[in-house]
Amino acid sequence: MERALLLTGKSLSQGSLLSSVREAGGGRIAAEFAEVAAHNPTSTVAAAHGAFVAANADAIVAFGGGSVVDCAKAVKHTSMAGTDDSSRGIPLVDLATTLSGAEFACSFGQTDDETLVKLGARALNLTANAIFLDPFLTTETPDWLWAATGMRAVDHAVETILAPNAIPYLDALASSALDVFSKKLTLSLTGDEEPRMVCLQAAWMAHTGSYFIQWGLSHQMGRQLGPRFAIPHGFTSAILLPSVVEMERPTKIEQEACVARNLNTGSGGAANALRRLVRDLGLPSTLREAGITDRDAVEALFAGNQPALAVIDRSW
Repeated sequence: MERALLLTGKSLSQGSLLSSVREAGGGRIAAEFAEVAAHNPTSTVAAAHGAFVAANADAIVAFGGGSVVDCAKAVKHTSMAGTDDSSRGIPLVDLATTLSGAEFACSFGQTDDETLVKLGARALNLTANAIFLDPFLTTETPDWLWAATGMRAVDHAVETILAPNAIPYLDALASSALDVFSKKLTLSLTGDEEPRMVCLQAAWMAHTGSYFIQWGLSHQMGRQLGPRFAIPHGFTSAILLPSVVEMERPTKIEQEACVARNLNTGSGGAANALRRLVRDLGLPSTLREAGITDRDAVEALFAGNQPALAVIDRSW
């Protein structure tokens, strides 16, 4: 790359780490766009794509969490539309600052500004060319965001194991990730490098199956709850996942036992172990704790979806 567009969010743009990123770019960063917003609104994607075109950029560097990484993929996807295959060579480089795992997915979500419905796309050519995992890059990440994205990574691991199309290879990676998170995620809030590094690696393991796995109710519901009620995806995972695991246990005894084992508890105890982890991380454990007051609006979002309504009842 010779003329990269650097994408980031407002918070990181006001910190000191950004200067280190610029320096590492060695003069190859042609422009910066620092207006990426939570849940990646379509208006932000359009503005970021405009910055890419205006800079005559040949690559994208994403410095941030899931929304920044998704914005980078959305800009590349937009640039590919209606063009020949040469546009597919736009390199993506991701500098991870959270545990969201978006760097390891070849898909992205973006939220319609008017309807607040989150849609997106996926294609193997949206996979990052390079991903940097370094605790130094996470030093300006707020504790609440680190903890919340940690629960998002836990969600990736758990729903990989519970997936209807699960396979042993991905189960092994997800199990290892859960073992790390059960031992290191709360400890990583101290900011120490060792637990942060292994948690970054565990987020990678947890997201390895993202192209293949059929995500469960926690992901499906969180994808719509988050943008509609302005709740971070990590919060939706903290709130919904324990209820999903609890509700699905009768039909997934062995899978739940696998989750429980890697959370250091016995069969049947996975949901409560997840709830303890949520409490230890200081995250909301119910929809009401997350600030939602209109239950009717939540239920209307999932009208006719009886499993989702059952999860809401357990998570309210």
